[in-house]
Amino acid sequence: MKKLYFLLFLLLATTFSFGQVVINEVDADTPGTDVAEFIELKGTANASLDGFVVVLYNGSNDLSYGAYDLDGKTFDANGFFILGNTAIISGSDILIADNFIQNGADAVAVYQANGTDFPNGTAVTLVNLIDALVYDTSDADDTGLLLGLGETVQYDENLNTDSSNQSLQLNAAGTAYETKATTFRQENNATVCGLSITTTSVVCDAITSGMDTYTATFAFTGGGTATYQITVSSGTVSGDSPSTLESGSIIVSGINEGTNLTMDVVGGICNLNRNITSPLCNPDASLPYYEPFDYVAASVLGGQNGWVNLNTGDDVTVNSGNLSYTGLLASTGNFVAFDGGGIDPRKTFTAVTSGDVYASFIFKVTAQSAITDLTDGGYFASLSDSDTSHDIRLWVKPNPDAASTTYSIGFGDQTSEPPFTTSTYNIGDNVFVVMLYNVTDGTISLWANPSSSSFGLTPPTATLTATDATKATSISRFIIRQDSAGETPFVQMDELRIGTTWASVTPADSAGLNESNIAGFSMYPNPTHNSINIFTTANLTKNVQIFDLLGKQVVNEMVSGNSLNLNLKSGIYVVKVEEAGKVATQKLVIE
Repeated sequence: MKKLYFLLFLLLATTFSFGQVVINEVDADTPGTDVAEFIELKGTANASLDGFVVVLYNGSNDLSYGAYDLDGKTFDANGFFILGNTAIISGSDILIADNFIQNGADAVAVYQANGTDFPNGTAVTLVNLIDALVYDTSDADDTGLLLGLGETVQYDENLNTDSSNQSLQLNAAGTAYETKATTFRQENNATVCGLSITTTSVVCDAITSGMDTYTATFAFTGGGTATYQITVSSGTVSGDSPSTLESGSIIVSGINEGTNLTMDVVGGICNLNRNITSPLCNPDASLPYYEPFDYVAASVLGGQNGWVNLNTGDDVTVNSGNLSYTGLLASTGNFVAFDGGGIDPRKTFTAVTSGDVYASFIFKVTAQSAITDLTDGGYFASLSDSDTSHDIRLWVKPNPDAASTTYSIGFGDQTSEPPFTTSTYNIGDNVFVVMLYNVTDGTISLWANPSSSSFGLTPPTATLTATDATKATSISRFIIRQDSAGETPFVQMDELRIGTTWASVTPADSAGLNESNIAGFSMYPNPTHNSINIFTTANLTKNVQIFDLLGKQVVNEMVSGNSLNLNLKSGIYVVKVEEAGKVATQKLVIE
């Protein structure tokens, strides 16, 4: 049941300058990664929302985690106002970051107040409360939220075991919420759009140094019930028609690289919108380059993000989890694994024709009992200037024999029997290595487990050093090598970096960067996909700068509200916020 004081408010609403405001519908759990969440308010058509604020409460601690001031906003001509994710909002709707609305047990509340009255971490309160909804997805009741908001019922979005496709909607009497198919920006008893776009995929039509095109594919179900018109901002539409088929794929091709795509599908009561960010169809990675192997576990490395398979045989595979090394920046993504003979994936990067080329990565030998070559074992990583050569190679061999739990590391330009380390390394230990090739004079160096005190600064004394007698004219490739079953052990590899300086391939752990002298500073969500919300007590205009791990500034914007949309590649960044002469820094993860 709704609160008695809320019903009283409805009866007396005409005595206030504020219009009637109710929480009409909430969809916290949506298909996939929750990028279609929304909160729908209902009131008098075109009425002002000045003086109201929507507050989100987290049931884990019964404290607020988001507040959205509605000053300057109005209901639309049908009496609706939306707060939602990027893909579904339009006009003057308020953006809520994707996957930000908690699935429950949690709450949404509307207050006659200001957004600054509810900095993150504010306790639930009845003061100036207009309406509230406590909800869950098959979770236990949160008595703290219920009591704190004066509610007696916690509503289950998963009541019908279909929370991804259903929402909580205020009934016609305004006395309770029902769980049923989503009626976004419609009356809650409206007929529901049956057409659904289930998945999207994007692929480059070519990968060249010039302007390429890409193709976007949208899988759909629930078609064949109306005549649909498909409108796209760029490209040519083909594939299956949702007007005649129950399921299939809409294909949009010939979209220029760098041009984002918007597709609208309108028909019957349906009005679907999807936005696609253009992929980068570049053949060579620019330096510095970072590879966290952030690909789907159990997939193969070849074909991912410019990795090209050479030779034939078993694939190098992507595995869930990652390797780490003390003092090195925290690892992200997954790792790759390989053994014995097989395919050799290579990654090309902008050719270096003079000076230094560094490559660093973490590796772990997990087994070597099958190794029969005890003279030099096998090399499993190299830098080169072509697909058929290896200018420097990294080797491992059992020491003293294949039955032992230790091995030595070899390094050099030799095709066999390179110099090996005098130290041995343990099976199962993570080892961090840095390889150097100087294209100007042919100097080559290896660091095995260098001291973290040098990370991000200058290189210490190398573990092994030599000179390439047949110096390469350029270095443009990193190759993972599977030699043979008797030479290549079971190896895991992670956190590959390639650059022209020691600092670019040895980023120090940034755990200490989370500092702030701005009152009430917080940043949500983190990790995120394409947007963040930044909150402070003063809520003044802020200068937001974002840097990648190599110190390059990738964002510099003045933000007057809380939300900032991003278009960054997956990885770790450092966010610097300046407000009224004070500074806050925080690590940000883009998924």
